[in-house]
Amino acid sequence: MRLLTTLCLVLLSVHSYSQEVFTGPFLIRDGITYHQDTNEPVTGIVEEFYDDGQLKGRGNFKDGKPDGLHEWFHDNGQLFSRGNFKDGKEDGLFENFDENGTLVNTLTYRNGELVETNFNP
Repeated sequence: MRLLTTLCLVLLSVHSYSQEVFTGPFLIRDGITYHQDTNEPVTGIVEEFYDDGQLKGRGNFKDGKPDGLHEWFHDNGQLFSRGNFKDGKEDGLFENFDENGTLVNTLTYRNGELVETNFNP
């Protein structure tokens, strides 16, 4: 019985952290992303796709602002760039890759300000 109770608690906690995934359509006004149909700011994961259905980008939003991990992809499916946002501003490490998946450079941001750039040979 104790194992069943623990399992139920784990499943409930995982479910409470899950986010809805949205693909649009969206409106962007004053840097805030809104659901076009409801005019409510987006909270959840937003995904964008190329015309052929390949994933172009994915990122977390909170109250219509980028917040958390964002990833963008080349049209061949390779990761193009990834980085974190906090309250709509770049924050932390951003990595950029070429079409073969090789790391090209890294950028470090604090509160939306670029503080360091490193290029790979």
